[in-house]
Amino acid sequence: MTKLTSEQRRTLEHRLTERRAELVRKVRTATDFAKTENITKVAGEVGDPGDESMAAQLVDLNLTEVQNELRELRAIEAAFSRLADDTYGRCTECGCEIPYARLDAYPTAERCTECQARHERVYGGRDVTPSL
Repeated sequence: MTKLTSEQRRTLEHRLTERRAELVRKVRTATDFAKTENITKVAGEVGDPGDESMAAQLVDLNLTEVQNELRELRAIEAAFSRLADDTYGRCTECGCEIPYARLDAYPTAERCTECQARHERVYGGRDVTPSL
């Protein structure tokens, strides 16, 4: 396996930078909304139980989305730390090079495919960042 070329590295870094900016905007929008709105405003002044229930669901959905976005932001920041210390593109478990195709699909990937599969069998879950 070969190391990332400088062009591949720049491409992935650019994608990470763009995705980080997009996520920061989304989180700011959601938190601004949360500051200015409450369930009463979302449901309306009538206070219909069905409307209140729907408003509560919307608020919960919004919070879940923000949590997912923050999780992805943490993964992006970790990738930037690996870029800074020149360990980006190396598996954090076995130390081998992570193939460019995997990084292209998951720019925040910390593990090679084999170590990721083992990690998922043991801990469940998958990489945080979908294709950007």
